[in-house]
Amino acid sequence: MVIQHNMQASYANMMTGITTSERAKTAEKLASGYKINRAADNAASLTISEKMRRQMRGLTRASSNGKDGISMAQVADGALHEVHEMLQRCNVLSIQAANGTLAPEDRIAINNEIKQLKSEINAITSRTKFNETPIFPKKGRLPRLTTLNPPSSIANGMKYLAQKISNEYFPNAVEQILNSFSPMGNTVRTAAENDKTPYYSTMTINTIDGVDNVLASMSAQISWPGQNFTPGSLLLSVDKADFPSLNLSQDKLSLLESTVAHEVMHGVMATVYPERMNIGTGPEDFPLWFIEGTAQLSGGGYSSGWNSYLSSCASTLSSANDPSRDYNIAAYLSQGGQYTVDGRVYGHGYLAAAYAGYLASDTNDFSKATILTGMNKIFQGFIDNKTDSFDTVLTSLIGISESDLKDCINNGSYSSPVSGKMGAVEFVRRLSYESLGGVGSLITPSLSTGGTNILGETAKKNKQPIEIMNTTLGYVQMDLTTENQKGRGSSIALHLGTDADMTNKVEIELFDMSTDALLITDVNLLTEDNATNAIDKFSNAILMVSGVRSYFGAIQNRVEHTVYNLNNVVENTTAAESRLRDADMAEEMVRLSTLNILQQAGQSVLAQANQTPQGVMALLQ
Repeated sequence: MVIQHNMQASYANMMTGITTSERAKTAEKLASGYKINRAADNAASLTISEKMRRQMRGLTRASSNGKDGISMAQVADGALHEVHEMLQRCNVLSIQAANGTLAPEDRIAINNEIKQLKSEINAITSRTKFNETPIFPKKGRLPRLTTLNPPSSIANGMKYLAQKISNEYFPNAVEQILNSFSPMGNTVRTAAENDKTPYYSTMTINTIDGVDNVLASMSAQISWPGQNFTPGSLLLSVDKADFPSLNLSQDKLSLLESTVAHEVMHGVMATVYPERMNIGTGPEDFPLWFIEGTAQLSGGGYSSGWNSYLSSCASTLSSANDPSRDYNIAAYLSQGGQYTVDGRVYGHGYLAAAYAGYLASDTNDFSKATILTGMNKIFQGFIDNKTDSFDTVLTSLIGISESDLKDCINNGSYSSPVSGKMGAVEFVRRLSYESLGGVGSLITPSLSTGGTNILGETAKKNKQPIEIMNTTLGYVQMDLTTENQKGRGSSIALHLGTDADMTNKVEIELFDMSTDALLITDVNLLTEDNATNAIDKFSNAILMVSGVRSYFGAIQNRVEHTVYNLNNVVENTTAAESRLRDADMAEEMVRLSTLNILQQAGQSVLAQANQTPQGVMALLQ
């Protein structure tokens, strides 16, 4: 026994100090939630974690850049939609003025409208901006198209496409839309019956190559001039890479069926509601989101990638009642305010239109029949109240205003806006789940119908109130290499990556879409010959606008896929970084409990060791 060195107490004190230090570190991890609070905790993991954080934050910003680019392209497409509508009107007026039965003063009146329409085209293209950046600058690219003689494979593909649409898709789309949306179906069939003749439409199919052979989106438009059954046209613009030959893939055929259904719906609505299809010129007019959203109810809101994220969420659910992904759905709907019904008329517009149908129905349960019944109440309401404002009619049918309806979708609302009805998030979840494997169309047997079954095969071509009588084919491509493009060129570049590599840039060309660029500035309808010549000029202008809209549509699709990929990288990199840096709370609590026991034991042992010198004192007594 010694008295100078109490080694038992010294060792117990050392171990107690180590335990106390480890306990403090564990408590720090529990308090902060991180297992790395200083470089000394894990120097290598800290370095890797910070590198990942740089990538994650950079990609999050890049994703926002992409969404801004999509918004800009949508602004451009919305403006060109109006230009398209005005050019279609100009084309109709040209056909009217070319008729020899008109007096000179009649043509003067028609020409006055043409001048106003051309002025508005210039006004729209000059004042359309995104973040104060002109989208259609005067020094932008000219929307020039060149006509080519297609190779036999393309020519055969175009003929096949025309026959497929004329003999199968178009009559089936007409029959399914008129049968499903009975208020409009009854109106169209009654008009045709009173006229004793079907409504004849001319179909023009132009195969368009996008800028630099970029894949162009397929678009179509039906023009139904006048309020009665008068000659109209189906203008279908497709990309040769989308529909290259007779051997169309199932995906391309599905896209084609969906597009035809979408565009025929536009034509039917324009026939039934001619006074409401002017888009924003008066309070009674249908807003763009309603026009495109209801057309998507026919073509399907899950057919072309607009709501693919919702399908992805729904695919992980055990049933339509499973709310486990509601947070993700709500976050997708709002996107921090970047996604709106007015800004995404094909995606969110579809969801808003479907939700309006559900709110208008008399039942609270979710089903395709419920939505369809409600939509037919809405369509009948607009037929019965031709002069009332859009908001007045809609509010009376769904119980909330247009603004409140859009807020439900824009904000990803969980709460019910109408007593007994489900909130927007639950509705979208059920709609997305029930549409898995399909396109979410109301004119198909079920929401889950898709592929090549969107349009059935039962309709007879010559038994419909609307028929295609003439078909013309054309093959054109965007031309940016001609002499008149010299000195022109304006573009913006989206940066969609985390480094300075130029491969992260996505260039978006900007076009001059004024009447000068469209070659219609000097067009007038003051004589029969001038009016006849104007028909071709306006047709060419329509085709130019179609080419540019196809380009912006392709940009939207490309960037949207890029954004999805960026979000995927961010999500998975975040998970990896979390494994490096975040503390496992359960593991740390187990460790804290262990250290608490060791600390108490160490203190007890230290107290006993300090009693050892007392034995020496006993010997000295």
